[in-house]
Amino acid sequence: MKIATEPLIGLATIDHASAINDIANWYIEHTSTNFDTQPWSLDKRIQWAGNFNQENCPYYLLIAEIEGEIAGFTYNTFFRPKNAYTRSTESTVYVKQGMSRLGIGEALYRELLNRIQLTDLHRAFAIITLPNPASIRLHEKLGFTACGLLSEAGWKFNAYHSIAMYEMKIAKNH
Repeated sequence: MKIATEPLIGLATIDHASAINDIANWYIEHTSTNFDTQPWSLDKRIQWAGNFNQENCPYYLLIAEIEGEIAGFTYNTFFRPKNAYTRSTESTVYVKQGMSRLGIGEALYRELLNRIQLTDLHRAFAIITLPNPASIRLHEKLGFTACGLLSEAGWKFNAYHSIAMYEMKIAKNH
């Protein structure tokens, strides 16, 4: 099913931090798809949001708005902290509870990938908590391929959770 009104997708600002935090905290509190175990404070989310959308920075934080409401967000960030990883990025998308399966996540992610292609990043990686067939379908539809599995890598809600790693080649000749 698609939404009647296409989402307006753009760069997130500090003014969007509260809505982003509400969406992210719902996933933290109710799902194993986000491995944080405690909700973030708004101050922490504001500080985090300040790391994106800066000049000469390949990391983006985008939001989707429908009729003035933040319906989801997507971002890419550093993949791992060591310098050799600087041309790799980790990406993810979150859609507001009750608004999934409307095409919002795909629209957000496509715009994020379009922006990433303008950078010197070489690979995008996605980490997907299993089972999550909807996320796997989305990533595969966008061109990601499975590249690894970490069994029982995370502990949340009194259970171990495995993660699948997916990758996409972004830029050539880097």
